Amino acid sequence: MSIAPRPLIRNISKLTFALAAIVMFTLSVAGNANAAEYRYWTFWTQESDSWVFSPVGSASTNPPEGSAQAWRFDATSPSVPGVPPADLPSAVFERACSDVLPIVGTKRVAIVIDSGDPALSPEGEVPPAPTAYCAVGKLDTHGYDLLKTIVELRTDNGFICGISGYPASECATPVDDYVVSTPPQPITEQIVPDVARDAALASSDTTMAQLGSAIVIGLLAVAGFYFWRRRKS
Repeated sequence: MSIAPRPLIRNISKLTFALAAIVMFTLSVAGNANAAEYRYWTFWTQESDSWVFSPVGSASTNPPEGSAQAWRFDATSPSVPGVPPADLPSAVFERACSDVLPIVGTKRVAIVIDSGDPALSPEGEVPPAPTAYCAVGKLDTHGYDLLKTIVELRTDNGFICGISGYPASECATPVDDYVVSTPPQPITEQIVPDVARDAALASSDTTMAQLGSAIVIGLLAVAGFYFWRRRKS
């Protein structure tokens, strides 16, 4: 039986060790990348009556009449999309938009703003309570434009960093060893923005005007019938 020369055996051993080191390094980097978490405003869309983490921005969505979208400040990694709001989309729409009259040519979309777990908040900041808004726009209005009608945004190259002043300055900050301390909380209040309220009032005024016209026409018809009867007798 032939035996390989010692230099060759040493070279093979070195090559094997090097390959093993490369594999271990690659796995370590991949594990660290998957473990990296960032806190930022995650975006959620409605599917049936459930929340679905959206891999695209709100400007790429066209929510229909009667639907809901949500923004939640949360910590996510490439393998963990975060936690959705506590309230289901249908309940959010009922709470936020039930008092806003539908208008032909426009749509009502409920939008949740959930500032997330207090344990995740930046130092010195207190997250506001979850809130539901009713946004009103044209039928082709995308989610980002609807969002801009109800809250103030702080952005960086199109990425939403802050909503209604929270957080105050940071943008997609890495977090270490985050452990959820408070699960998503239900919405306790809803806000009807001025744009939705004005639209509802305009719709109400239109309806009243139509009703008034119908009443006037009805009275004229009654009066005409009365004088017609007098001429006949």
